[in-house]
Amino acid sequence: MHTIANRLAAVATFFAAGAALAGLAVRGLYVDAPNWVQQAQGTDLATLLLAVPVLVVGLWTASRGSSAGRLAVVAGLLYLVYNYAIFAFSVAMNPLTSIHIAIFGVSLWSLVLAGRSAVEGAEAVTQRLNRRLAGGFLIGVGAMFGLLWLGQIAATSITGVLPADLLKAGISSNPVYALDLAFFLPLCAIGGIGLLRGNGAAAFAFPMLVWVPLMGAGVVGGMVLMAAAGDLTAVPVAVVITVLGVVSSILAAVVFVRPRAALGPVRLAAIPAPQEG
Repeated sequence: MHTIANRLAAVATFFAAGAALAGLAVRGLYVDAPNWVQQAQGTDLATLLLAVPVLVVGLWTASRGSSAGRLAVVAGLLYLVYNYAIFAFSVAMNPLTSIHIAIFGVSLWSLVLAGRSAVEGAEAVTQRLNRRLAGGFLIGVGAMFGLLWLGQIAATSITGVLPADLLKAGISSNPVYALDLAFFLPLCAIGGIGLLRGNGAAAFAFPMLVWVPLMGAGVVGGMVLMAAAGDLTAVPVAVVITVLGVVSSILAAVVFVRPRAALGPVRLAAIPAPQEG
């Protein structure tokens, strides 16, 4: 990755670690409805215990030439962009608001400045993935949650009744709908389809396989905190998200144990450069 992009990623990682630790340790920092606070702290848990280590290890290994490390950094930055967009736009203003906005902005700029260099060497990593299983899984995740969110939006549009989760959180619109439907679920599908077809879009498969369990950990963490506070939680939903996270982690971990030769001389078509004209 580009040197400036790497430095920005390191800054975002440092700020995210500090913000997550403060969110968990400072009582009364979040001033939202209790349900929304618990979800925010669930995200803080996942950030501190999973996303930050992924970014630290990814940055270190990427500096030593690891393609998997570069792609892990992409996954971690996507996680930060997603969650700190929610913190910036949908969490009540608090002493960390400016830090949350900074993490969102710095992470996004790191990805933008890295450009195509962020996925350089992705072919060596992608060839170690189980193309059918990993590709089908990513497409399935994109389709499942896409249909779920569209169903909830349609139900609210028809009945005028907000989903129970939004009522508990004290918000009138779910930022997850916009982020997932507009960008992240399509990116899952793009990576999965690219993997099945063996083209350059497969470069996004490994980052999204890492992204899925990171996101799932935050959701499940929030549910655990809700349950600890005596709130009713959808246990089957937590189980499904946990299973998806475990499966995605296994599919990503194959990269580190499966020899490249096992897949034969498969070459992915490069993403064509834009034509000037």
